[in-house]
Amino acid sequence: MSWLIPEWLLALALTLFVIDLFTDEEGIVSWIGVGAVAGWATWRIGAPLAWSILIFIGAFLLSGAAWYWLFRSFIGKPVRRIMQKGAPNEAIVALRGAKGTLRVINGKVMFRWNGDELWPVANPPADAVDGTAAEAADMKDGEVVLKSS
Repeated sequence: MSWLIPEWLLALALTLFVIDLFTDEEGIVSWIGVGAVAGWATWRIGAPLAWSILIFIGAFLLSGAAWYWLFRSFIGKPVRRIMQKGAPNEAIVALRGAKGTLRVINGKVMFRWNGDELWPVANPPADAVDGTAAEAADMKDGEVVLKSS
């Protein structure tokens, strides 16, 4: 039964790598996969314990480098490009040049656009009136920068 363990480690690693390709997180999932590949390689070599530790460390470094260089560069980019095709822009990108209205709520000037989205204004006009038309120039530190008129 112990001959199945290396194959399960390899299957776990490949599953985690596929999950990592389709998610945009750089974390524990891929490192567990790299560790599983290193464990699989160490188990396959079958060296004594003292050598197995050194082999595991070397296999971990090699498989980690291979994963982040080969797969993330040549496979991950096209997969993400295909999956994101037709996806809506992030709010920050879509906000540039957008037309909306100013809302004054409890003395704070907000930019209302896209139906019901409210964003704080970085450079509110001194004479801001509720309902005034405005245009966003950019976004800075989570606040809308209005186009000066």
